[in-house]
Amino acid sequence: MTVLRIVRANFVRAGEELVAPFDLDLRCGERATHFSADARAAALTARIAAAVVKPTTGSAYVADFDTRLQAAQAKRCVAFVPANESEPGNFARALDFYAAAFDLERGETLRRAGEVTAVLGHGLYARNAALALCHETSLIVLERPAPGVVETLALLRPRAAILCSHVAPGNLETLAGERAVEALR
Repeated sequence: MTVLRIVRANFVRAGEELVAPFDLDLRCGERATHFSADARAAALTARIAAAVVKPTTGSAYVADFDTRLQAAQAKRCVAFVPANESEPGNFARALDFYAAAFDLERGETLRRAGEVTAVLGHGLYARNAALALCHETSLIVLERPAPGVVETLALLRPRAAILCSHVAPGNLETLAGERAVEALR
């Protein structure tokens, strides 16, 4: 089943193309990495895939929900892990928010968050991942994940599709805008 389909999506602000048009199809159990030219483009690519930002042109579909017209439904199907967005002191409040947003009991939310932080540690990125994975989803979108995070999350959520956005390494600038898809077994 296709959980993420992006067709010629780009992002333009003030006449500047920040994300070049790209296509992507991702099914349950697959992993993909999308390389961008810089951190801003990598962040925007992840946010387009997670239904946080609408593409300027083109389309993005999460679990067959059009992110332009059905953003709320699309967002409920995604576990989005931003690179640096939450403050360490807000973790308990954010857990309560996720519990309410996804109709989970606080104890269940804490258990699920604990499952992730027990494996990834208690750093800021681990807490962001724990928050995102408090509910079951078919798609995990990771913005510039730390080494080892993808493999760990694939073990915790083996049926989920995982998309990572990264900045193309300096010596591999030709990778910008490209992606690699790997099927999980």
